[in-house]
Amino acid sequence: MNGILFGLLSAFSFGTADFFAGKASKNTGVFSTLFYMQVVGFVFLTSAVTWYGQWHNLNSLSHVAAASLWMALDLIGILFLYQGLVSGKSSVVAPIASSFSVFTVILAFVFGERLSIVKLAAIVLTLVGIVLTTLVLSDRGKSRSGQKLESGAVWAIFAALFLGTAFFGLRYPHEALGGLVTVWIGRLQATILLPVVYACFKKRIVLPDKKNAGLIIIVGILDAIALVCYNLGLGLEDTSIVITATSLFAVVTLFWGVFLGGEKPSWNQWVGIGCTSIGIFLISLL
Repeated sequence: MNGILFGLLSAFSFGTADFFAGKASKNTGVFSTLFYMQVVGFVFLTSAVTWYGQWHNLNSLSHVAAASLWMALDLIGILFLYQGLVSGKSSVVAPIASSFSVFTVILAFVFGERLSIVKLAAIVLTLVGIVLTTLVLSDRGKSRSGQKLESGAVWAIFAALFLGTAFFGLRYPHEALGGLVTVWIGRLQATILLPVVYACFKKRIVLPDKKNAGLIIIVGILDAIALVCYNLGLGLEDTSIVITATSLFAVVTLFWGVFLGGEKPSWNQWVGIGCTSIGIFLISLL
């Protein structure tokens, strides 16, 4: 399996997890959902690392520290994203935050990755399509924003910066630790740190009911699988290619909303779907 396919698997898992996380968050709350999905991911990855016998990968303290750093940036980015969704409108926050892959691609170029002009154009086309897919426009072409627009947008920008940096840096610990152990470290520290962070900001962790508990288990497992697939893809392909494929998670979430949630995409979202499809097709051919 090549890096693009791992990136697409990551996108499917991220997109599906986001869809079900949205449903669980309506009753359990976004911050409680985030905490429980980290716990589920930690338990799932502990079992996986044990099954594959990869605990010996933790011998390198320097690489463990690197994994902890990049996964911490990922967690901070998610917290910024959730705060943006709470304080602003998702129609504004989502497209800004989903542009994190642009920062990852920029960092990849700055640190030495080189692509042909055609492949670079395909990446740009895909990223533009993703932004169009996640941006909800009215018939007059104006974003359906609302009050607290600026606050939500600021949080989303910070989320994009932290997530983009984290997804770039994950390549380095992955080479020594492997995808499973790298993500396991992140889930371990998130399980420990989130209650402390929530206590500082007076956020309550609410117990989910049976229905939402099932959704959170699905979300936690899929989210962990998505990060593992992304890391595996980094071992086979350039960061700029894998992150572009992974960025399709926004399109996956949209499709779930259409088929299971009865949502009706706007004209620009259909254009975005077309751009991303063409872009990924060109990348896979090249």
